[in-house]
Amino acid sequence: MPHVRRWSFTAADPLSLRLAADARLGPTDYANDQSWELVLAGGDPPALAARTSYGLRAQDMRLYPSFVEGKRVVTDPHDFAGAPRVEAFYVNYVRVVCQPLDGISVAADYWVPDSHTLAVQWALTNTGAAPRRLEVWLSGLLKPMEQPRPLAAEQLSIFSEAGLLVGGTGNLDVLVLLEGPAAPRPLPPRSPLPENAPLNVAVMVPTSPAGLARPVDLAPGDTAVVRWVQAAEPTPTEPPPPPPRGARPGIDHREAGMTKIRELMAREWDGELARIELVNSGLLDIETGDRDWDAALAFAQTVALRCYLGPTEHLPHASFVFARHPDRGYSVKGDGTDHVWQWSGQVATEAYVNLPQIVTAAPDLAKGVIRNWLAVQAEDGFIDWKPGLAGQRERTLSIPLLASLAWRIYEHTEDAAFAAEVYPGLRRFLDCWFGARHDRDGDGLPEWSHTLQSAFDENPSFVRWMPWGQGADITAAECPDLASYLYGECRALQRLGALIGQPGDPALEAHAAQLAARVAIMWRDATALYHYIDRDSHLSRAGEVLFTGHSSPDGLVIDLLRRFSPPARLLVKAVGPRDLSAQMEVSFAGRGRRGRHRVETLRRAHVQSFFGVSTAVSGKLYSTLERVEIRGLTAAHEVTVAVVDYTYQDQTLLLPLWAGLPDAARAEALVRRALLDPERFWRPYGIPNCAANAPAYKPDNRNGSGGVWLIWNTMLGEGLVDYGYRAEAAELIARLMRGMLHCLREEKAFREAYNADALEGLGDRDYLWGVAPVALFMRALGVRIVSPRKVYLEGRNPFPWPVTARHKGLLVARGLAETVVMFPSGRSATVTGEEAQVVEDG
Repeated sequence: MPHVRRWSFTAADPLSLRLAADARLGPTDYANDQSWELVLAGGDPPALAARTSYGLRAQDMRLYPSFVEGKRVVTDPHDFAGAPRVEAFYVNYVRVVCQPLDGISVAADYWVPDSHTLAVQWALTNTGAAPRRLEVWLSGLLKPMEQPRPLAAEQLSIFSEAGLLVGGTGNLDVLVLLEGPAAPRPLPPRSPLPENAPLNVAVMVPTSPAGLARPVDLAPGDTAVVRWVQAAEPTPTEPPPPPPRGARPGIDHREAGMTKIRELMAREWDGELARIELVNSGLLDIETGDRDWDAALAFAQTVALRCYLGPTEHLPHASFVFARHPDRGYSVKGDGTDHVWQWSGQVATEAYVNLPQIVTAAPDLAKGVIRNWLAVQAEDGFIDWKPGLAGQRERTLSIPLLASLAWRIYEHTEDAAFAAEVYPGLRRFLDCWFGARHDRDGDGLPEWSHTLQSAFDENPSFVRWMPWGQGADITAAECPDLASYLYGECRALQRLGALIGQPGDPALEAHAAQLAARVAIMWRDATALYHYIDRDSHLSRAGEVLFTGHSSPDGLVIDLLRRFSPPARLLVKAVGPRDLSAQMEVSFAGRGRRGRHRVETLRRAHVQSFFGVSTAVSGKLYSTLERVEIRGLTAAHEVTVAVVDYTYQDQTLLLPLWAGLPDAARAEALVRRALLDPERFWRPYGIPNCAANAPAYKPDNRNGSGGVWLIWNTMLGEGLVDYGYRAEAAELIARLMRGMLHCLREEKAFREAYNADALEGLGDRDYLWGVAPVALFMRALGVRIVSPRKVYLEGRNPFPWPVTARHKGLLVARGLAETVVMFPSGRSATVTGEEAQVVEDG
């Protein structure tokens, strides 16, 4: 039997206790997905509670127990004899143990079997020497929104006189059944109005929640199991048909929920819970010298897996959403096409962080994501940037990371059949990038089509909807990040091709050589960094402000006589009130690179306007600028005319390190002088969006660029490991973990990003790429598990304590001087030295 760690987390520990239907264990409902959060303490009233909002169809729904003996009623966990402790947690399951009363222990299993139900069982044990008679109360506090139907209690004849709570919110019928013998619990009287309440002011009077009671008699040593189920099904728009003659009458609009409850109560719960544990036996159990790190690494895997929903007619395999929690999952249209952007499709950058996190535990899920992209591939090789479970499409070419992902999956599975299956489509996809549509100057280095395509949508150099951004045209720039991704794709395809016996591919080698040559000219010794270069001049020119002032309704004419060497690309930016529409048009008069006179007019179709910010960038380079004319603005618009600056510094300029492009000397300079420079990128809680000494830098990513985003931190951590900077990679992980652990303690969630300079989470909760970097941790550790019988080792343990990793009976104990590998068969091996090697059973 594989090792299963029993945890012991209290409300004060780092936690992320959300539950949702597990796509590996059954169907999910993409358009009506209901997830839950388990709260160990607090709330109103304070309780051990399961809560949801049904995807914002209710203000709140809380279900919680009280334990009653005689006249004593205990609800608040702070009053328990033993506080709630979490022993186990998976995608759709949490086990909590507690002692609500002296001598009474409770083991509570919370389980989400599908997208519409929550099932719970409390096992109460009398650990004392005397018999005990208790009551268990189940209370429901529903705060409806539209079409409110507050919860009410009633009695049923089924399940040994079960109790039922009935209510509704929005288009949902909510049913909660407590297995019998259970009865509606009498409610205490409402609190009276204060005597001095003003007569002309409405006073909110708290009402007691609806509740059910179940008596429990326990002899010494006895255990009693109390089960309950919550089902929330859509309210039928038409009454149900009459039942056949002699059949039991339906329970009006509640019939769908009652059918679900009957089916669930008839299942063998112990077998279902054992199946959950078996499916999750592939999770990595990582034991470090820090209990909080262990917790974060374990919760990270659960959150990463929880983001998956099952296949639909639009995608043949399970796909991920970016953040799955109680406030998400409901589609008003009923088909998912109106889901928010975090639920509208799979993106390669999020997959790059996520798939290595889950591949050991759920290889089929990881492979399915790649297969989804290939399922939507066009004949010409085009793969959409963000295909979704409801058929959503971005209609932009995907970020070129798919072959790199396929190779990473192969490294952890050694599934050559999968490699052979996906290679042809991934090879055709790469060719799309090198076509004329994306390589606009035909030099072998394509350009991004817009910042959103690059996944760095608020890039300080190119963002065109933020006043603090420069607003340059990204299609007129050649970028180190895109070059790095494409180079990585070429190398991954070469490895995959060799693996499956493909003949050598001269085109791949040529693409890689061209990319390496183009990236080499982006290097600047002065900054120890790669830089953006202009698409046409292939130079990284510094910017220069030529004019600032206010426009007028009659237009603005600026006479200039400026010569530029080398020739410059020009930019006009107008900033006004957010609600003030602008119809800016711009004309440049001057001379081009060859000295010929030209007038270039950028009409409204060539001007970008968002939220009060309008930008226009010249399509040509100028050796001389004589005049600029600007029309379509008001006196409220502040105008800047400038030379485009290609010397802004952001984290993507470090990415050639990830791709393996710099030689040893340049890598040393980039790492020591740029990446590890605390004045630029080496901040207390990770590597930020842009250099800390840049004008746009804001560590909280508000009104500027900053914050720590895990996609680029993951890639740069991998680059550090690959170039031998294992200790630096371990320190980067430690910095990231400090911010994450703060959020897990204080907010009980990971976040989308993190403040670079302070303990603060940014963005969405439990975002799939914001979790603790399990895959990067294992890579820095130098351990790659392929199966319970095969593991790769390299380097040395860079962390300050021994690390033990367990997987399906395999144990890898990596000390500071040696590594012990123990296989499920009982065989073991002891390894010393830092050279790469494979350790196999037998």
